[in-house]
Amino acid sequence: MNCKGMIKYLPVVLLLCACTENELLLKEHEAFAVRFSASGIATEVATRAASPLADGATLRILAFWRVGESPDLSTDKYMGEGTYRAVNGNGTLEAVNVLLLRAGTYDFYALTPALAVANPDNDGGSPACTVSVGHGVDYATSLTAGQTVSEASPAVVLDDLGRHCAKLIFALQPKAGNITSARIESAGLSNMTHAPVETVLCTQLPVAGVAQSDAVTITGGEFSTPDADLKTSAATVVLPRTAGKFQFRMNAVFNGMAAAEFVADMPETLAFAPGTQYTFSLKMKGGSVQLILEVLPWSGSVMSGQDNIGAFTPVVIHIGTWEHVEIPGETGNGNTTVGTGQWRPNPELDAEIGAFGLTSVGGEGLPWASEQGVPGETGGGNTGVRPGDSWGTEDVPGSSGGGNTDVRPGGSWGTEDVPGSSGGGNTNIGSGNGWGTENVPGSSGGGNTNMSSGNSWHTEDIPANIGGDAADPASE
Repeated sequence: MNCKGMIKYLPVVLLLCACTENELLLKEHEAFAVRFSASGIATEVATRAASPLADGATLRILAFWRVGESPDLSTDKYMGEGTYRAVNGNGTLEAVNVLLLRAGTYDFYALTPALAVANPDNDGGSPACTVSVGHGVDYATSLTAGQTVSEASPAVVLDDLGRHCAKLIFALQPKAGNITSARIESAGLSNMTHAPVETVLCTQLPVAGVAQSDAVTITGGEFSTPDADLKTSAATVVLPRTAGKFQFRMNAVFNGMAAAEFVADMPETLAFAPGTQYTFSLKMKGGSVQLILEVLPWSGSVMSGQDNIGAFTPVVIHIGTWEHVEIPGETGNGNTTVGTGQWRPNPELDAEIGAFGLTSVGGEGLPWASEQGVPGETGGGNTGVRPGDSWGTEDVPGSSGGGNTDVRPGGSWGTEDVPGSSGGGNTNIGSGNGWGTENVPGSSGGGNTNMSSGNSWHTEDIPANIGGDAADPASE
């Protein structure tokens, strides 16, 4: 073929090359599904291992294109969002509403449960990316910055999620010779942070200055079945709380007929910090009843010797004692009322709370705030607590909702069943004046998490599950 013959085919060749190049360029701008996995939830302890998300836990993941040098929700461009569900107990996330993106570099914000995020487009009138959080919700967030994705490489491993709420446990440890049965009708605290609290995504809950008007109450049906030593307990999740006046209250029934109400003013210097677990235990000892507070990172292990490397010593404080308590036997001889005696607070209480750093809602002064190597919760399997001696080796159950969540300490504390905050049952939060009743679901992220409040407060629904439609493909 001569040159003239080749020239006549040249336009066809050029056209084919142009089409191929255009197809490649178009493909680069096609939206694809981003895949995610999550290492889990960690506390404020910097180097502790994260715990896997419980199966069924939901996440909302938002993508932003960065405008400046560092992530900034007030200026960065919102590109889309999706919702996901944890499966297999190993960090795998399956898409519920998939996030679609074009190839590029993004900052990914994640929150669990998959609460609604208001104004992600930052269209003015209100802050960008605000979330409403109430009691009973194990709210955690993370920012995974500067992740480059493409259709050929769509996978992103999210950074550890950090908790923003606190966990409360209420426990009863009878251990008295004339007590043959015991159950808790209710237990809780007054003057808690008024819910809900509005916060910007991936920032601490702004509880300073918020009214302390809610009452957190766990009803009897949420407490574990008493064990052989009649120990029983239950847990719930609450918003952080700054120091201030509040009251402890537990209603219990002994020997099938003797009712008692234990009420005590709590130290005004005590605050509730995020990612921290607070256990209030009534320990019966002869003719007196002690109120013991134990504080530790949410789901940690208690130090009991050289074999438990990476664990830590819990903060244990004797809040006070009800003296001269009288509990009638099964027959009661006509008397069906427990005499709760006289409440005597620990005179060194405020000094001890200050010494252990329990006064700050930020938790900066807590003993483990700078500790290294605190182990994470397992998120599944056996999570029983089994300390020996007076403190012993203790494995505190996590809030994953999977496996056994019984706490079983031995030694001087006996055996105690402490359920996690899986949301399998309903814990009540009383809002308004006094000890009102408000239904707050568990913190597993699955099932209904609506909060219905009564008394003087308006009725409000707080979602803790996935919500929203499928994310639209990002546009340029």
